[in-house]
Amino acid sequence: MLRKSMVLVLFAVALLVREAPLLAETAAEAFAKGEQLLAKGDFVSAQQSYEAAARADRENVEYAQHHAMIRRVVDLRSRLETEQDSEQWENMARALHAFYVSEGILPELLKLDQNIHARLNSADSATLLAETQLTLKKNADAAKTLSSLETSKTTAMTQALLGIALLRNGQKDQARKIADKLSLSDEDGAGAGYAAARLHAGVGNSAKALELLKSSFEAIPGSILDSFKAHAKSAPEFAAMAASAEFAGILKAESKVPESKCSGGSSCAGCPMAGKCSKSQEK
Repeated sequence: MLRKSMVLVLFAVALLVREAPLLAETAAEAFAKGEQLLAKGDFVSAQQSYEAAARADRENVEYAQHHAMIRRVVDLRSRLETEQDSEQWENMARALHAFYVSEGILPELLKLDQNIHARLNSADSATLLAETQLTLKKNADAAKTLSSLETSKTTAMTQALLGIALLRNGQKDQARKIADKLSLSDEDGAGAGYAAARLHAGVGNSAKALELLKSSFEAIPGSILDSFKAHAKSAPEFAAMAASAEFAGILKAESKVPESKCSGGSSCAGCPMAGKCSKSQEK
């Protein structure tokens, strides 16, 4: 009996030693670990850490929200692999795209956008993929994505991005030709105007770039305007004029678009920071 009791005691001690690191991990530490795992694209482990944080501090709304969010993401990733309905698949893919953009999970974003474009092969899907490729400095890949579009599918947005891709790939003369021919209509939207501004700035058409940048900022909903301004400050195409008083003045431009539940246009593809507005998240 004594021997059995000792075995039980030793077993209990072993369990305590084994559990000690878990007990020592605070809710804040578990949450921070979840953030690190999420940034690496380890969604399942991130979910476990967020769950641990939420359980350890049940009063913390942020922990609960992150746990619910990552559960949804893990579920979407799983369903995306087997979903047969085209519309449902696209809705889920766009929701994941928005999430990856907002969290800056670029490797997963690239894989997802490649799948989206392979299935849809549209101007919107090419725009999504090309913007991601440009962000990752895969300029030649972006140029290939956009130049491979059928002529009937090209838009002012895809042409502007093609010019940017060529410019970043060292093909300034070809980029300038696209800029010279680029024509915008009211239907093209603020996103295309912003892309055109980037292209014109990159090829040295400063006055045209500033004009387009101001008009695009004024046509962008206020709820997402700051995201565009932040992007403009870091975009290499604007680097030559970033320190100018004119550029600083444009950055003070305010939106002239009335806000509503969905303030976006026909598509979120034109936004370099797509995913932070209500329209993207609802998709």
